[in-house]
Amino acid sequence: MHPIIIFSKMDFSQSNLFGYIEDLQELTIIERPVRRSLKTPEEIERLTVDEELSDIERAVYLLSSGQDIQGTSVVANLPVLMRQSPAETLRRVLPKIRAATLTLY
Repeated sequence: MHPIIIFSKMDFSQSNLFGYIEDLQELTIIERPVRRSLKTPEEIERLTVDEELSDIERAVYLLSSGQDIQGTSVVANLPVLMRQSPAETLRRVLPKIRAATLTLY
């Protein structure tokens, strides 16, 4: 046997809203500690890149030892790298992208 579900239209008149508010106030709020950061200090350290690196050096580093999302960011910024330094991008960055792509398949 299936239960019978009755849908009723909610009444948003002012007198009824106060009843809803009272019902909401009766709910218990469960307090939990909130993490200040989504990453642990160790994860942040692994994701941190030396600010002194040039854009090409940073791209090579991220493609060599970064996380997948960081490599994706390098690929997305490839047009910028090509405008800044086409020869170095083709010589240093493109081979790393090819190598990273080959490991996916």
